[in-house]
Formats: sequence, structure tokens, C-alpha cells
Amino acid sequence: MTKRLFLGISLDKQQTEQIQQLQSKLPADSRLVCTTNLHMTLAFLGSVSAQRQRQIEKQISAMVKPKFSVTLDTLAYWKKPKVLCLKGKANNQALWQLAEECSLLIPLTHNKNEHEYLPHITLARKAKHAVKLIIKPFAIQAEVMHLFESKSSNEGVKYNILRSWDLC
Repeated sequence: MTKRLFLGISLDKQQTEQIQQLQSKLPADSRLVCTTNLHMTLAFLGSVSAQRQRQIEKQISAMVKPKFSVTLDTLAYWKKPKVLCLKGKANNQALWQLAEECSLLIPLTHNKNEHEYLPHITLARKAKHAVKLIIKPFAIQAEVMHLFESKSSNEGVKYNILRSWDLC
């Protein structure tokens, strides 16, 4: 049995409310990401067996996990996955280091990372086109990293936190 796993940063209540305000301005035909699923992805690991998950968790526990800050300030449309997201640049050295460390875990899952890391929060799926909005910069001060499981159910996809690590 495998789980679909990814590493990311969760949002606090105030950040979630800010994102909800932004989502309310998006086209009605877009499928908004549920507020409980909002997060900033660090690395998508894909389908992972229990044995690989334990191995990944050990490696995460041993790696350097620096605190970081990042500002997301651009509303982007990614045509192939049909998503609207709030993105920024990985120009903070601590964020870049953590994203690199996380990307080194991807080969353990037999997946490939086809893109350079770009900090983002997915706002809506099944988007049909780009949207022009003035975006107020959105700052994240990350202090905890989570291992999430993406679990499908009759109610839709839910992201459950399986384990957390303090950043230092």
C-alpha cells in the first residue's frame, strides 16, 4: 500500500483568511482549493510505500532544516495543470537550501522533478485562463515543515499532516 506524499509549509489562520480573500476574487468557474488544504509546497514525493516513508522521515530528521521567509507576490496561471497560484521567488538562501534538501528525497520515491523549485500556493484548479489582479505581497515566516498525505475521498482530496519538523 502506498501513500501520495509531499513536503510543505502550512498557513496560519490569518494567512488562510488572506488567501480566502484573494480566492473570492477568482473566476467562479475555477475550483477553489479548500482552505484546509492551503499550503506552500516544498517537494512533491509522489506514491510512497511505508518502508520508503520511514526512510524519508529518517533523512528529513537528519537534514539541516533552516527557518526561512518568503514573499509570494504574483498571481500565475499554469496552463498544463490548469491552476491559478500565488507565487514568489526562491531568493532566500535558507528557503533555497531547504528546497534543495527536500528535492534530494525525490529519487527515493522513483519520481522525477521536472521543474526548478518555485515557491507557490495553489489557489484554484481547473482554471481556464490567466487572471489579472493586483496582488498584495503575501509573506510567510516558516518555522515548521510538514509531511503531508494527499488522500482522496468521496468529499474530495484532503491533505493530512503525517509528521512535522521544527525549522531552526
